[in-house]
Amino acid sequence: MKVSILGGTGDLGKGLALRLAESSDVIIGSRDPEKAKSIADQYISEFRASRGRNPNIVGMQNSEAVSRGEYIIISIPFEVLPQFLDGLVVDASRTVIVPVVPMKKTKEGFSYVPYQVNGQQLSAAELVRSRIGSQSVVSGFHTVPAMRLADLTQGLDYDVMVAADEKATYEKAAELIRSISGLKPIYAGKLYTSRYLEPLTPLLLNVAINNKLHAPSLKIV
Repeated sequence: MKVSILGGTGDLGKGLALRLAESSDVIIGSRDPEKAKSIADQYISEFRASRGRNPNIVGMQNSEAVSRGEYIIISIPFEVLPQFLDGLVVDASRTVIVPVVPMKKTKEGFSYVPYQVNGQQLSAAELVRSRIGSQSVVSGFHTVPAMRLADLTQGLDYDVMVAADEKATYEKAAELIRSISGLKPIYAGKLYTSRYLEPLTPLLLNVAINNKLHAPSLKIV
């Protein structure tokens, strides 16, 4: 599998890149191709130090990364997502995975802040679908702790709830999720259910703060 991670220089992007590199070709995308190449080299070094072999990780400019990947993971700060989507062209054959969560931190804790478009509230995944015009958009990876993903000495044992309009799109994303040892995909429903999945991230952050927990996640039992 070939996976392009747009925003692969962030915490979640790093964790996904390192884990997916176990069995996939990974492309790190950035606005700055030199930064992407530098980050890719860093990830290669970290992976080699942990696994004793070189992964297939490369870095390039976002538009080139989009054209190369079978899967496109959009992992960028929520504040810049609307601007980032301007001019983004993704072929309909690609599966687009959106782990972005619009939220803010206040003195009371974290809260979910959906996007407002023409008086309508949209989740990040719905915003991406509306802007790129593709039905192959998936919402997922919201509750997988980035710091544990990025630490290859840590074993994973998490459920990943996924929303997608078409079951075939979900199955495609589930194949990628299963390639990461310790992650189990669960179909949550059509893409509108991302309005309920994305708020799980600020919920878990608040639970962690209030109970002094370290990187909590979810399992469905």
